[in-house]
Amino acid sequence: MDQLRAELTVGRLALCLAAALMLSACGGAAPAEPYVGLHPTKEAAAQAVVDALATRDAERLVTLAVSGPEFRKNVWPSLPASNPEVGMPVDYVWSDTDLKSRGQLAETLAAHGGVALVVESVRFAGETTAYDGFLVHRDSWVTVRDGQGARRQLRLFGSMIETPAGWKIYSYVVD
Repeated sequence: MDQLRAELTVGRLALCLAAALMLSACGGAAPAEPYVGLHPTKEAAAQAVVDALATRDAERLVTLAVSGPEFRKNVWPSLPASNPEVGMPVDYVWSDTDLKSRGQLAETLAAHGGVALVVESVRFAGETTAYDGFLVHRDSWVTVRDGQGARRQLRLFGSMIETPAGWKIYSYVVD
């Protein structure tokens, strides 16, 4: 009986692999790159930021935001600026966005680094814009509680991206 189950499992895997190969051979647009490190909720994404701030982990903070490859493959094609008639190069837009985001992140790290906090909620005071495959929520406010139980609202990042698979920091720029 165990031999039969093993053979059936191998057979199913072979069929799945063959189907996947046939579908990929049909052509079509390349799928978007998956986002790395998505969180199931906006609060979980914000807590990851707070945890990295507490340990002053600048490298981790950078990875919590949309990366260059994610921007180029997932975000840029949906933005109005990507229209060829606009003539805006993706590398220029990404470089500008990344530079501003890292600059603001350095300020946020200096102001809030080394402080242990717990995220209670995240709200957005700005508009939410729907794009193909994602939403961008702007003007993020994070309600946190410190070790003494005191609550406060902080602007730790500017915007978040919401995809069907989860949440991620879009940019640390706080306008």
